[in-house]
Amino acid sequence: MARPLRVTTANIPFHVLDRGNNRQTIFRNEEDFAYFLKLLIRYKKELGFKLYHLCLMPNHIHLMIEPLIDGSLSRTMMRLTLAYSSYFNRKYQGVGHVWQGRYKSSIIDKDNYLIWCGLYIEINPLRAGLVEKPEDWQFSSYGFYAFGKAHPLIEKLIDIDPYYYQGLGNSPEEKQGRYRQHINDVIDETFLRGIRDQLNEGVFGEKRFIQEMKTRFEIRSLRDRGRPRKQEK
Repeated sequence: MARPLRVTTANIPFHVLDRGNNRQTIFRNEEDFAYFLKLLIRYKKELGFKLYHLCLMPNHIHLMIEPLIDGSLSRTMMRLTLAYSSYFNRKYQGVGHVWQGRYKSSIIDKDNYLIWCGLYIEINPLRAGLVEKPEDWQFSSYGFYAFGKAHPLIEKLIDIDPYYYQGLGNSPEEKQGRYRQHINDVIDETFLRGIRDQLNEGVFGEKRFIQEMKTRFEIRSLRDRGRPRKQEK
């Protein structure tokens, strides 16, 4: 079975996915979500990374991180998950593992692929039936990009997606409007499947970029071999 990618080179953006152990609920209320966001703020200052998009779901997390220091991604995830586990077990009088284990990380092509992966991340609450509109889920970066307003802790965390800044228009209103239009493209199941399949292969981007990264880092598929394929949200 292929093991998850462990490239931690600086200045390369990654989509990071981590789940609760046995897919258990790891955020039970708003206080839990807020605590995790505060941890992100803390380690962003201490360890050095950019955070372009995120979505915290009840039983898993999606982060789009670009480490600024070699090796800081693995240190960030280790400290983040350990600190949250300590909080969670203390609060809910639990013992043992809170997280499923090794997080999954996939390299993202900076050339306008960040925004599509970001939308893929932010559509999760809608697809899971938690909300009727993606902006109704306050623990994602969608509101920041689509309306210029998000949870106060998320506003402190987000580094603006370069494509959003350069490629979606001149005014904030134009950028936000086009971003809202793009979410309709991502809702398409075929489109979603294409993104998901590339992320499972360890790299998301144009063909030349994918081949370059797979060769450079000897990347193998993140999908488990020998088991039925599961749908990822």
